[in-house]
Amino acid sequence: MKSIRIFLALSFILATVTTQAQFRQDRHDVEYMFKAEMGYMPFISNLGHEGDYGYIINDLRHGVGLNVINGVNIKQDFFLGLGLGYNLIAKPADITGFNIGNGWHCPMGFIDFDYRPLNEEWAPMFGARLGASYLMSDGPYGNTIKPYVEVLTGVNWFFRHEVRNMERNYMSLYMELGFAYTQQTCYLPVRIGVRF
Repeated sequence: MKSIRIFLALSFILATVTTQAQFRQDRHDVEYMFKAEMGYMPFISNLGHEGDYGYIINDLRHGVGLNVINGVNIKQDFFLGLGLGYNLIAKPADITGFNIGNGWHCPMGFIDFDYRPLNEEWAPMFGARLGASYLMSDGPYGNTIKPYVEVLTGVNWFFRHEVRNMERNYMSLYMELGFAYTQQTCYLPVRIGVRF
């Protein structure tokens, strides 16, 4: 008798959940999403000293980078993902001249979080990143791995706004401005990206 009651209770719960799901919108609460972005990281200041691991010498102050991030979108407002990035730290002349052999290469991995508080075509966004960067330096102090921390804000544009609530992984473009700390150096990253 007890097993029948348990079976009936589970059947009722399953039927209730199934009925509720039929009346929900087609979009899911948790969806896979991919982000790709590129940007420029101007130097702000060094917090280390000559000889400290991770110190960026004065003539290699600027960075350009690419990031790819895989994650989940939660209720269309929160994003949580894992990202891989690459930064080239070099002189501005080498960056504009695409002389990537004259700079330092800096791959990194991080956890990415962002939040869009408004369900509008143009929506503000806020986020943070935490991870590590690996500076491949040919300087006297060799290669270093250091924490990577970033806080950011920006604006997100849903260019398919009219169908944002009817399809999965609706696409958008975004631009963000952040404050990053890594390798004992502070940067002001500026990026553009796409999510889909």
